[in-house]
Amino acid sequence: MPINNSVYRLLAIQIPTFWEAIKYACIEADEVDKKDYANYFNDLLQALLSDKAQCFVILDKDRILHGIAITKIITDKILLKKELALQVLYSMRPISDAELFRNLKILRDLAIQEGCFAVTFQSRNPRVWEMAKISGCTERNRSFIYEVGGN
Repeated sequence: MPINNSVYRLLAIQIPTFWEAIKYACIEADEVDKKDYANYFNDLLQALLSDKAQCFVILDKDRILHGIAITKIITDKILLKKELALQVLYSMRPISDAELFRNLKILRDLAIQEGCFAVTFQSRNPRVWEMAKISGCTERNRSFIYEVGGN
């Protein structure tokens, strides 16, 4: 089945048009706790409007939204190298391996263009782990939390 979707990088002035869909994707993909919405979305909106974060949308030929990705270019504090950090990756429907590879190439090309040494991401989603393995990603670390209360 041919891929008829196009990926677009949003300009800062286009963010308000997609803001509700961006918030939905973040809540679903990042599993943002409701009590943290204000801080999370204020920080994200500020980053998107100041071009410190990049937002990509996947639209079909009828301009129907199929996916959202949000990236940030950060510097690894140990290696002192830039990396393209994938903050949010959300698809409104299951994607094929061909679409996965096509979208990964877009992120790879952006990373190269920005002088990054890698594309990085974190996820608790087993399907994302599976897609990472198919894509040739290697696991860098695992993150754990032991809550002790407090604020």
